[in-house]
Amino acid sequence: MCGIVGYVGGKSVESVLISGLKKLEYRGYDSAGIAVIDGGELSVRKAVGKIAELEKLLHNQPLGGTSGIAHTRWATHGEPSVINAHPHCNKEQTIAVVHNGIFENYNRLKAELLDDGFVFTSDTDTEVAPHLVEKYLNEGFSVEEAFVRMLRRLEGQYAIAMVCEQAPDRIFFARRGSPLVVARGKEEFMIASDLPALVPLAHEAIFLADEEWGFISPKEVQILRLNGGLAERSWQVVSICEEDIEKGPYPHRMLKEIHEQPEVVERILSKRLDDTFIHFPEMQMGKEYLARIGRILIQACGTSLNAGMIGRMYLEQFAHTSAETDYSSEWRYRNPLASGDSLVIGISQSGETADTLAGLREAKAKFLRVLCFLNNVHSTMAREADAIVELMAGPEIGVASTKAFTAQVLSLLLFALYVGSIKWLIPANERRQILNEVRQVPEKMRRILVNQTVIQEIAEFLKNKNDTLFLGRTYNFPMALEGALKLKEVSYIHASGYAGGEFKHGPLALVSENVPVVIIAPQGEIRSKMISNLKEAQSRGGKIISIVTEGDDEIKKESHYAIEIPPCPESLSPLLVALPLQLLAYYTAVARGCDVDRPRNLAKSVTVE
Repeated sequence: MCGIVGYVGGKSVESVLISGLKKLEYRGYDSAGIAVIDGGELSVRKAVGKIAELEKLLHNQPLGGTSGIAHTRWATHGEPSVINAHPHCNKEQTIAVVHNGIFENYNRLKAELLDDGFVFTSDTDTEVAPHLVEKYLNEGFSVEEAFVRMLRRLEGQYAIAMVCEQAPDRIFFARRGSPLVVARGKEEFMIASDLPALVPLAHEAIFLADEEWGFISPKEVQILRLNGGLAERSWQVVSICEEDIEKGPYPHRMLKEIHEQPEVVERILSKRLDDTFIHFPEMQMGKEYLARIGRILIQACGTSLNAGMIGRMYLEQFAHTSAETDYSSEWRYRNPLASGDSLVIGISQSGETADTLAGLREAKAKFLRVLCFLNNVHSTMAREADAIVELMAGPEIGVASTKAFTAQVLSLLLFALYVGSIKWLIPANERRQILNEVRQVPEKMRRILVNQTVIQEIAEFLKNKNDTLFLGRTYNFPMALEGALKLKEVSYIHASGYAGGEFKHGPLALVSENVPVVIIAPQGEIRSKMISNLKEAQSRGGKIISIVTEGDDEIKKESHYAIEIPPCPESLSPLLVALPLQLLAYYTAVARGCDVDRPRNLAKSVTVE
């Protein structure tokens, strides 16, 4: 969702905040703004569009000062416009607020404030915040008291930062439901929605918990609980470096992150495997408990759900455990039936996904244990889950998830093998054989990444198409869903993924010479079934793009285009199939002139329902 940055220190606040906003642009990009207190006076600059538009404005109307807040917006209330852009101020322009989240009771608060004579200029829910603070200041409360009283009136979730002329050396902040991090560097303090915004200035950080608020000033930071008292928090060393979040030699972060996948797999294997067993030292769930699990409920959103669907098959095959998957947004409302031997798994790159987090809380309300697979171990889900599995994908900045997806699939595979082993369902020699195949995955990934010429040719073919179908079966049915999702996300081509067996039960009607069909058909027991799908599409004039195992000349001859992957067991094929599907979406988006790293209408972390 939206991105927040705040800074107090000796550097140029304008430069620090703009740099931070650029690193958060993946969180929101329809407008941006900055508020700075200089010489005791508040100044605000706002612009519609990307950060570059705000930079142009600041070039003509620069700001001084050494403390301020900034925001990049992804609209929830009100269209993108200068008026609706953050920061939002009171009428006298003495208080400025930036906000990520939704104030669910803003209509009621706005009506109350209008009755009191306050004037509103925007269509946003955020504008109630500075007016509430002004109301309480007018009633004689201090800035700190006014800020807390405002927070206590708000319903919904938020991350908030505020500057006020009455406390010119402080930036106030609070969180409930939306992420916010406080950091310190060399004689400077910062806040942000996400830690990458503060690299390389931040040396240590504190990840705020819900219902915490406080302020930063040139000399200190205070963190308090909304219900009273100091929050005793310890600083953590910031391990992210600028290299992790920059594009490097690649034209886009998405392409960089696609190419990082072999290293991600190697990192996970080096941490998880030894000569004798699989290890999850951070998981903190006893083997006795895991061995008793009779049912696993996986809930996630988007790409994470597609990974969960593959994980469900791993759990059934290797752990002989009943498993099911559902959209988090639906799971939490359908009153799922579960007993004491059920485990709920949540999967999220950010650990802040609103629907998945709500599903986690619904599970805990039913006294079910929750295990989360997370890339961000400092997230809300990491704090609230009973146990976590760290994905170890490293910072993923591109909006379309790539390396986090393969980290999720691999981690779910290793978890299923782990559970199967402690249940004594997988003989040691069979486990070793599977893991030997897994260890070959990084090198096979590199073979795919070396030759992308055919994928670029297919992208040129696809760039003028309006629709595309993706077909797969068993482990590659979720890959058909994921391939379609990636193409939609970054190239804006309508795409649908289907289980191959369902093709003739309706989707076949869509096939024509203008609707290409991507057939995912690596070697395996269902390959012959996928050939039948190919023939069905081909006979209706469909242009076939196939993903096949190297040397599969039969399918290649029947295809207009074919992408080869190295041979591997069918259960591991999603780890290899992912790369050509991601590259196909990437190159098609580039051919269409799309903003690959910041696709329209989308944000990296969806922190509101």
